Parts: sequence; structure tokens; C-alpha cells
Amino acid sequence: MSDGTKVFHCKDVGYDCEWRLEGTSEDEMLPVIEEHAAEVHNLTHFKAEAEENVREAIRRNG
Repeated sequence: MSDGTKVFHCKDVGYDCEWRLEGTSEDEMLPVIEEHAAEVHNLTHFKAEAEENVREAIRRNG
């Protein structure tokens, strides 16, 4: 997006999930994504590798 908005799609990291999030920075978005992962996908421990995959997905869409 050209206005600086960043977008994360849960499906971009391998889940059959249509959830998406818009934000202005990866650091702002990551806690919300972690909360979604815990509540919807039962991921209670967000590993460094998973965090990097999420950040890469945000970069692809932002």
C-alpha cells in the first residue's frame, strides 16, 4: 500500500484463515497477531522463527 499502511494476512504464513490486520508498523502489529495466533490457532509460544515469518509476510504486503 502506498500510504504507509502495512497489511498482514494470516493465510500468508500457512493457515487456512481469512483474518487480516492493517497497521503502521510491524512492532505495532506483532502483539495483535500473537493474540490472534493464541486465541484462534492455539499458538501459545510465538517462536523467533514464527515472528520472522510474520514480519516477512507484513513486508510483502506493505
